[in-house]
Amino acid sequence: MILLHGIGRLFTGAGAPVNGAAVVLRGDRIAWVGPARPGPPRDILAAVTERVELGGCLVTAGLVDAHTHPLYAGDRSAEIARRSAGASYAELATAGGGIAASVRATRAAEREAIADATAARLRAWLATGTTTLEAKTGYWLEREGELRGVVLLAELAGRHDVPDLSITFLGAHAVPPDDANGADAYLDEVATWCAPAAAAGARWCDVFCDEGYFTPAQARRVLEAGRAAGLGLRLHADELARTGGAQLAAELRATSADHLLHADARDATALAAAGVVATLAPGTGLAMGRMAPARLLHDAGVTLALATDHNPGTCGLTDLTVVIALAVAAAGLSVDEALLAATRGGARSLGLADRGTVAPELRADLVAWDAEHEGAFAWAWGLRPTHVWLAGTPVRP
Repeated sequence: MILLHGIGRLFTGAGAPVNGAAVVLRGDRIAWVGPARPGPPRDILAAVTERVELGGCLVTAGLVDAHTHPLYAGDRSAEIARRSAGASYAELATAGGGIAASVRATRAAEREAIADATAARLRAWLATGTTTLEAKTGYWLEREGELRGVVLLAELAGRHDVPDLSITFLGAHAVPPDDANGADAYLDEVATWCAPAAAAGARWCDVFCDEGYFTPAQARRVLEAGRAAGLGLRLHADELARTGGAQLAAELRATSADHLLHADARDATALAAAGVVATLAPGTGLAMGRMAPARLLHDAGVTLALATDHNPGTCGLTDLTVVIALAVAAAGLSVDEALLAATRGGARSLGLADRGTVAPELRADLVAWDAEHEGAFAWAWGLRPTHVWLAGTPVRP
């Protein structure tokens, strides 16, 4: 057992923070949590073989990034500059940019190069306190490539220097740039890829249900095939326009509806009633000039999760602490609400009941921060960890 002591403040995510706390780890689980005085019971204390002094740090559960696109090749910086000068997302896509540009670059890249680049990105997440990460495919848009992407992510998930990965099959990210048959024919193909994607290691099925991409009726076909293959359901919903994605997510009782920049009160009510998590990406919202209605969703009773939405075209963040700061400064959440969304809410978005809070018997994903209070997340804009534990194993930030 490992005793973490000298914790100045412990944000458990399961009640009021504890000042002057200690935590005991047993293997990959938390064995005990509580005030440093009187401390752990004698039998637990007697079994401690290692002690780690944290010098008054703030400690939280490991962060959970619930929506990312880390698996790609190529650079779209020139496109981002054009968008900053006034070009719209739709205009860039029509000109061959957007997702299509990343598809061409990813298809042309060597597998080893993509694996190395993705591993480097994943290490950056872990170094900044993210211990669990949702990771999507979606930049091949053809059967063999998308399935290779799932396999590659499953291989990376077995490493000890990257966050724990929850893999999403996103074959329905867009119509392929070289497609001649149209969206419906392509989605007929994608639906048949769901079962092999699940067999290769995917846990989720996702569809980009939005203006210029796939309609709710089209998305439904793939999501129902995903569910039949044993995959959980996620949905890019109402990011570019209000097209019914949130309503579809509620109807199908998807685990998560993501982005929601154009969601309204009707959508908030539907998501809350269906128990769908709203996974928000304030970094992308800021880049696109519109924030999701986080306060509306929260006050309607929707569980919130936070995500970087790391992708090659709109948001390059791999630091979820910056997203927490954005959620406070630009999305109207309190620090407590934002931090809960980045831990407990993220775990719920990924259907993971064993993490996201600091409590006995849960997975020992913990972060000690160079701070005395959780308010520092909204002040530092990139709070640094001093220690990270991934399933009870210390990882150097």
